[in-house]
Amino acid sequence: MDDQETVIAAVQEARRILGRTIGSSPQDREATINGLRSVLDDDHVVRALERISQRSRRMPKTVESPWS
Repeated sequence: MDDQETVIAAVQEARRILGRTIGSSPQDREATINGLRSVLDDDHVVRALERISQRSRRMPKTVESPWS
């Protein structure tokens, strides 16, 4: 799996976790946060994001990100 596929898979899993959140009890919220943290803080995802970020800094900017 390349870096982009790793990040896309993590985002899809995070969306799945958010989609299954039904209740709003403290336990539900805690379980959601813990699930998101386990997916998004995974070492593979963090390293993939770092490599993508490094590559994007080296490339000339042709399109502005909507998040900047």
